[in-house]
Amino acid sequence: MTDNVIILGAGSSVEAGVPLLGNFVDQMLEYGFKGKAHNKDLSSEDKTIFAEAMKVRNELDGYHGRAAFDDRNIEDILSILAFNLMAGGETEREKLEWMTKAIARTIELSTKVKFDNNQIDKIQKVEGVEVYKNFWQKLFKRFSNQNDFPTIITFNYDLVLERSLFHLLINTHYNAHNENLFPFDGISLKYYYDVLAPFFYKVNQTIYSQAGDIGIENLGGTNISLCNQIDLERPANIELLKLHGSINFPNRISHESTKPIIPTDSVENAYILPPLPNKGLLGEQIEIWKVALERLREAKNIVIVGYSLPRTDIYMQYFFKAGLGPNVNLNKITVFNPVLFRNKLDTMDPECKAMEERYSSCFSPQLKERIVFRPSYLKLNNIKEELAGTFRHFVQSINNDSIGLFF
Repeated sequence: MTDNVIILGAGSSVEAGVPLLGNFVDQMLEYGFKGKAHNKDLSSEDKTIFAEAMKVRNELDGYHGRAAFDDRNIEDILSILAFNLMAGGETEREKLEWMTKAIARTIELSTKVKFDNNQIDKIQKVEGVEVYKNFWQKLFKRFSNQNDFPTIITFNYDLVLERSLFHLLINTHYNAHNENLFPFDGISLKYYYDVLAPFFYKVNQTIYSQAGDIGIENLGGTNISLCNQIDLERPANIELLKLHGSINFPNRISHESTKPIIPTDSVENAYILPPLPNKGLLGEQIEIWKVALERLREAKNIVIVGYSLPRTDIYMQYFFKAGLGPNVNLNKITVFNPVLFRNKLDTMDPECKAMEERYSSCFSPQLKERIVFRPSYLKLNNIKEELAGTFRHFVQSINNDSIGLFF
């Protein structure tokens, strides 16, 4: 049981460089057309993946004569390919697999948050990871004396959270000499994806030797080692529910049997769930959704970051209704989104108003009074007006008692 649930949409990975849904296909096409990413030539394997995905997209162009859909929207493309699979056969499956591979590679090539699995015993300097390390560090501090670590529900496929977690724990952030100790003896990471077992890691004190201003400095810190559940007496129990799949989830339908050795590792044929109205149509994983519903039904505080609840996402609207409908103990829902801060003086921004109405229409009049659309940023010294509603704003609010996101 957990009192607190954090829901992360695509907007939460923007600072990591992962493209939003609106420009995801454009980024994919750019990699395919140029054959480059960040001025570096793509591998021959990547070039093949993008070429095949572009063929699939071009084949769908003929649909425009009879059907209205946006071939620059990755959700529209995946939806049509998924329904074609039901009516088609192995050829249609291959088309969906090529597009899925292209999605995974677009995420990997665009994200700034990398992790070298061959250097797991060393501190790795990586650009763009700081705000995500801060996310974990603030959560560990906020819930250091509680057993109910927040459940994290995410709609994102990327590995930003997993990699930033490792960057935090394989570092000098927790130093015994200055009494800034990691408040748990390890972590458990549970996805509730049936072909991927939970991961358990022991967090150990260690010494890192680094070049400093006066030569080599020995700095205290932590590293991690894979262990069994029985080895941990007081772990941080992290539930990371990736409802739409992940690039580290092996696809059970493919012939691939390789699983990631560590959670920061992507797989060749990832499980990515097409945005169908009925997620069960393809006979796919439902345990993640079941656990997510259970957590929403028992939550007292819910924080939603970077998700706009579009009107076209009917399935997610009913997911929220089914999850929160039976919840008699819900205290508050807080929504972080930059669009909600666009109002100026007495002028209501149309997109802001529409988003408020979408959320409000999901819930009863009583619950509407418990939705906070514009959590204060003026009380946070490090948040500028242009960052209001962003993932960074949320991270800075985690331990701010005046905002009170959690119990």
